[in-house]
Amino acid sequence: MGVTFQRLAEAELIAAARDLDAKAKLGHAFLDEYENWEAHIRRFPRACPEIAPGIRCGYLKRFKYHVTYRVLPDAIRILYVRSARQEPLTHFARR
Repeated sequence: MGVTFQRLAEAELIAAARDLDAKAKLGHAFLDEYENWEAHIRRFPRACPEIAPGIRCGYLKRFKYHVTYRVLPDAIRILYVRSARQEPLTHFARR
């Protein structure tokens, strides 16, 4: 199953990696953890808990980031990549 990104989700992932790299040279480690998480979700798309109808949320433990996504018939759509320290989301992006 493929993975697609909501435009802002991709920007959030890149910004997080750049920020972590600038602060502590951990950008590559962050992306490695994300890629491992994504590989797991490709195999088991419904592994993460559903937080709203059709919306699931995964967690990158080492870096404390949430990845919110939707399982579509032919792909996984990443909606948000957010630090757990940020304000909780009150709405979810549509397809």
